[in-house]
Amino acid sequence: MWSRTIIVCVSIFLISACGGGRTVPATQGKPMSEVRAKESPAIQQLRAQADKGNVEAQFALAQAYDRGRDVPIDKVEAVRWYMRAAEQGDAFSQYLLGNNSWNGTGMPRSEQEAVRWWQRAAAQGFAPAQSSLGRALVTGGQGVLPDKAQAYLWLALSAGQGDQEADQQRATLVKQLPPDQLAQAKRLVKEWKPVRSRAVLSRNAP
Repeated sequence: MWSRTIIVCVSIFLISACGGGRTVPATQGKPMSEVRAKESPAIQQLRAQADKGNVEAQFALAQAYDRGRDVPIDKVEAVRWYMRAAEQGDAFSQYLLGNNSWNGTGMPRSEQEAVRWWQRAAAQGFAPAQSSLGRALVTGGQGVLPDKAQAYLWLALSAGQGDQEADQQRATLVKQLPPDQLAQAKRLVKEWKPVRSRAVLSRNAP
């Protein structure tokens, strides 16, 4: 199976060649069958791969709908394809679903659901999700209990990958955590290991 870099690059090339990679306005209530009938060959090829379960194609198609690249902007359709990729273990899609859920874009707003998706992506070592999850756990939210020790864990892991904002927030937490909780949080950081997703396993399979 193609790597993300290859399929995204090929998708961008095909869309640029066939449709100029143009930004297309939202569907404004048009039937999806009508919209699909006008799709460029590049999008049709991408959709065919996505329908077969290709994670990279699903992500690329979601991005196309999310940004309006050679298809009308459709946040609901973007979420649908992010969801299919995320359910196969794609960390980037899981992270973006968390963002969409937190903001109520293309899906119902739910801070609890956002944290759930960020947790799945963070567990795989995806730094942006680790940072978002850490920040959410500092204060908590609707249906989300604050947990500063866990917040420290995720912020520290994201900071370890170069996220300076996460590192600043981690440093702030150091001053807020009691010594025993800080020691526990640091121990969690040392013992943490990323989860290997099914999507990665399928890409590496012979």
